Amino acid sequence: MKKQGFRESLKLIDKKVLIISWIALLALSLPIILFPEASGAVVGTLNGWVLDYLGAPYMWFGIFCLIFCIYIIVSRYGKVHLGDKGEKPEFKTFSWAAMLFCCGVGAGVLYWGFIEWGYYFQAPPLGLEYGTWQAGEMAPAYGFFHWGPTAWAIYAVSACTFGYIMFVRKSNVLKCSEGCRGLLGKKVDGPLGKVIDVFFIFGIVGAVATSLGLANPLVTACICTLFGIEATPMLQIIILLIIVAMFGLSAYSGLNKGIKFLSDSGVWLALLLIAFVFVVGDTKFIYDTTTTAIGLMAQNFIRMSTWLDSIGLSGFPQSWTVFYWAWWAGYAPFLGMFIARISKGRTVKSMVAGSLLFGSAGCILFFGVLGNYGLDLQLSGAFDVVNSLSEIGPANTIVEILLTLPFGKIAVILVALLCFVFAANSYDSASYIIAANSQIRVENGESVPILRLIWAFGLSLIPIGFIILDAPLATLQTATLVLSIPIAFIIVIIGISYLKMVKEDILSGVLDQPLVVRNFSELTKTEISAKKQIVDDDMISKGARCRIKFATRPFSAHVSEAAEDSRLLRIERKTGGRAHGKQPCGLPPVCCFMGETLTGGIKKNDWNPPPR
Repeated sequence: MKKQGFRESLKLIDKKVLIISWIALLALSLPIILFPEASGAVVGTLNGWVLDYLGAPYMWFGIFCLIFCIYIIVSRYGKVHLGDKGEKPEFKTFSWAAMLFCCGVGAGVLYWGFIEWGYYFQAPPLGLEYGTWQAGEMAPAYGFFHWGPTAWAIYAVSACTFGYIMFVRKSNVLKCSEGCRGLLGKKVDGPLGKVIDVFFIFGIVGAVATSLGLANPLVTACICTLFGIEATPMLQIIILLIIVAMFGLSAYSGLNKGIKFLSDSGVWLALLLIAFVFVVGDTKFIYDTTTTAIGLMAQNFIRMSTWLDSIGLSGFPQSWTVFYWAWWAGYAPFLGMFIARISKGRTVKSMVAGSLLFGSAGCILFFGVLGNYGLDLQLSGAFDVVNSLSEIGPANTIVEILLTLPFGKIAVILVALLCFVFAANSYDSASYIIAANSQIRVENGESVPILRLIWAFGLSLIPIGFIILDAPLATLQTATLVLSIPIAFIIVIIGISYLKMVKEDILSGVLDQPLVVRNFSELTKTEISAKKQIVDDDMISKGARCRIKFATRPFSAHVSEAAEDSRLLRIERKTGGRAHGKQPCGLPPVCCFMGETLTGGIKKNDWNPPPR
């Protein structure tokens, strides 16, 4: 593959999106850094309003995404193959699932997998009482729910559209706004498209900030425990720079070398940790409680998906479920684009089903083994996890849980390594996609390496600034959740756009996969054999009214020109009051058909007068 020169790479950069994005990011970050208390109060108020008043819309948003993905899996829309005929998947299933999982959850699943149940046990959902066996059973079940099928469905909706754009339409424009083209049309080429792309970049920054906010304190706590040193801002910056160096090198290496290597390494390390905890912990309690939690989640899934506690007013669904759906929404376009990029050679069905299956199963494995090990410590009295969360904080509590294991310090080292890898992977995939979104077009499926490096290190500058000035990074994360409101609308538009794109492209012939076309028979009722001649004695005179059937449903038209040998007809379709875009047939307003080059031919007998 021919590499681009530096000057050629610069020509590919969308300077408007790049400059506007940086101005907007600085406009958001600088007030938080310079005026942390005032900014925290404002953002906190906005966040409270979002969680309180937009709870129901977010719940329905999650339901929409899950139903949409199930529909794609079982319907004809899932049969679309992402790539050329006979093209095999670019990545093996293990590597594909590893990249999907590591980039989808990052360090968050490691952080919350150990302790999330503790918050649910302390303040139980669904009207349960603290300390009861029912609260103990429901605590891990809610973790499975929040990190389960709905979360991955929110990701997968946009993956359908972006995968289709990249590998069926073969567009070299890898922007969030391009995913909305099916519904918004040419509007995405104007200011609206720039706004969509900027919101998309905000979502990525929020995702990275959240990942950092979880990984950095945990790695710091691990290192302080191992070496007996005190946590300082300088130590946090050094840790961050190591992560930046890892993902900077990986980002420059590209998708096949960098991200794939980090993901495979992360999954093997994670499986090693999970296997170790499962074997040395109370194995029977872990798999019994995990099985019970899966059953409780399945039994209460609809209730969990709609429960807002408007009468009990516990605030649990707003603080957790609504928060998570907003968090996933902020991640979704970025993760959807990344999932699509690594799914070349797969069907849309396998991509969506794999995302839901591998993503949910991986999270259940983490939460089931690591979380239930902690729950066992709590119930057996070996270690009071719930009290420790409030006294020494989440990161130090996780370290204390690890130290209860045999060879506890080895487990601490393993968790620290995993945090490095997961955080680097999140940064890596983020810089890869955000660079593509900052380009006018993407050549050979890869974003410009120098632009990936710019974003890789640029994304680290804001967190470093927060650490140096001791500003609350949580405020930036909360602000991102507020900004996820328009992103949720964008995800819905992207999903609907996929359905429209498939139909339009079948009608226009862009999508000619036989397995797919056969399943849209109502759009292709009449097929005319290729290169069929228009014979001289069947000449159609100019001005004739006709009804053409051309691999689609009929539509009204009239002949504007007819050559004497009848080999060339110029046809102008009647709009019938529909002057916008293409007709259902997918043909442009004026079509010329030549007998020698027809993809579908026309005879006089194929024409019928339009119904009166």
